[in-house]
Amino acid sequence: MDIEAYSNDGFFRKQPKALNKSENALAGVEREVNSREKENRNVLLVKTKSKSIVVNKNDIMYVESNRRKKEIHMTNGIIEIYSTMDNLKYLLGDGFYQCHRGFIVNMAHVLEYTSDSIKISSGEIVYMSKEKYSGFAHSYTLYLKR
Repeated sequence: MDIEAYSNDGFFRKQPKALNKSENALAGVEREVNSREKENRNVLLVKTKSKSIVVNKNDIMYVESNRRKKEIHMTNGIIEIYSTMDNLKYLLGDGFYQCHRGFIVNMAHVLEYTSDSIKISSGEIVYMSKEKYSGFAHSYTLYLKR
């Protein structure tokens, strides 16, 4: 099989000669789109009082509601924003669980849990309501099986 070098993004890769150049270009664009979509699912744009910040969801340990402000507790600090818990729960998506009306936890940062609290990787304790315990236990088990 003959090999032909072809580029659609400034990088040359070896492609089978059997594919024509337009098929190679389309395949390259498709790879780039898939890569960016996967990358974008892992980030969240949050707006503070004075600026917008791109946050990696993996760095979020938990979110705490403090009246109208929401504190996003990250591995490298805390970001305060104005939002609703429902909106944040929607934006965070899979891998996060609202264990109390005032807390959303990142399952990846859960070390241990009891019927009324969750210990996060930073050592901090997050409250869990009694009504949310069975749902959390089920969701966490499913999360660990992924």
